[in-house]
Amino acid sequence: MKFVCPALIFSFALLSPVALLAQLDSSYELLLGTRTPSLAPAPAPALKKIAKKSQQKTRQPASEETTVASPVLPPLTLPPLAPKEPTISQQVKSLFTASPERELGFYQGQFEESDARQNKIEISFAPSYVTNESSSNYSYRDYRSVYAGVDLGANVWLTPAIGVGGNFMFSLAADTSGDAVSNTRSPARYEFLDVALKFRQFFGFTQSSKSLQFDVLYSDYKFNVNADDIYRAKLKTSGLGLKMTLRLPSSPDVAWLLGGSFYPRLQHSESKAGIDISSGSSTENIRLGIQLGSEIKLSKESQIFYEASLMSEKNLFDGSARLADPATGSIPKNVSVTDTFYIFSLGYRWGG
Repeated sequence: MKFVCPALIFSFALLSPVALLAQLDSSYELLLGTRTPSLAPAPAPALKKIAKKSQQKTRQPASEETTVASPVLPPLTLPPLAPKEPTISQQVKSLFTASPERELGFYQGQFEESDARQNKIEISFAPSYVTNESSSNYSYRDYRSVYAGVDLGANVWLTPAIGVGGNFMFSLAADTSGDAVSNTRSPARYEFLDVALKFRQFFGFTQSSKSLQFDVLYSDYKFNVNADDIYRAKLKTSGLGLKMTLRLPSSPDVAWLLGGSFYPRLQHSESKAGIDISSGSSTENIRLGIQLGSEIKLSKESQIFYEASLMSEKNLFDGSARLADPATGSIPKNVSVTDTFYIFSLGYRWGG
C-alpha cells in the first residue's frame, strides 16, 4: 500500500495536463471549425462541382452561343441530258405539221457529216444474173431459164427512219425450155415490181453502228411468153409481204447486209398464151426469200453494193388440170409448183 498510493498519485499528476490540453484543442476546433491537414490534397469531387457551377454561371443562352459556319459549296451543275430519238409515231405526226424541224434536227445533230444515211433520195442501178428453176408434176410448169437482168431502184427518205421506195427488175434476152422431145426454146420476159414502206431503227449514230430496216412490201411478178407459145402459160403473182434487213458495218466504209422476206398470202393466176393451160384451182401461194450482200461507201453520195439472193415461191392447185400432160399423156390432179430464183447483183447507188 505504501508503494501503490504514491504511484497512483504520480500517474494522475502526469495525465491531468494531457487531458487539459485535449479539452482546449476541442474547444478551439468548435470555435474555428474543422481543421484540414495542410499536406492532404483537396478531394476531386469538390473540384468537379466547382467547375460545373462556374460553367453554369458563364454559359450563354443557346441563341447567343457562337455557331460554327459551314463551308459554302459552289452550286452543283448537272450535264445537259442527251437528246432522245423521236419515236416512229412522233416522226409520222411531224410529217403532217408545218414545222417538222424538231424531229428532223435530232438526226442532223447525231449523224456524222459524211454519213450516207442522211441522204433523202437514193437511186440505184444493178445488172443481175438470174437462174430460174420451176419444178412441178405438170410438165407445162416444169422448166428452167438462165438470163441476165437489170434491177432499178429508188428510195425517198421522208425522215432518216421513214421512207418509201421501189424496185423494178426485168430480164434481158430470156428464154425457157420448150418441148422436151424436140428440145425447143421459148422466148420469155420476167418482170418483178416491189413497192415498199420502209422503217429503220438505229443502234447508235456513228458510221460503225448497226441498224435494222423493216419493209412492208407490195410485190407484183409477171412471166410473159409469146402469144403463140404452146408450151408455157402466162403467169402473175401479187400480194403483200414483209422484209427485214440487218446492216452490220465492219468499218465506217464497209457494211454487211443480211435479210429475209416473207409473203404469206399471194394471189397467183395463169392466163392463156398459144393454148389455154390451167393447172387447176389455185388454193395457196407463199414466197420466202433470203439475201446476203455488202455495200462499200465511196463517199456520202456514192456507194457500190452486191447481193446474192434466193427466192422461192410455192403454188398449190386443187382439182384436175385442164389439159393432158404431154410428157405422160394423163391429166394430173392437185398440181404443185415450186418456182425458185437464184439472183446475183452488182450495182451502184447514188444519194443526195
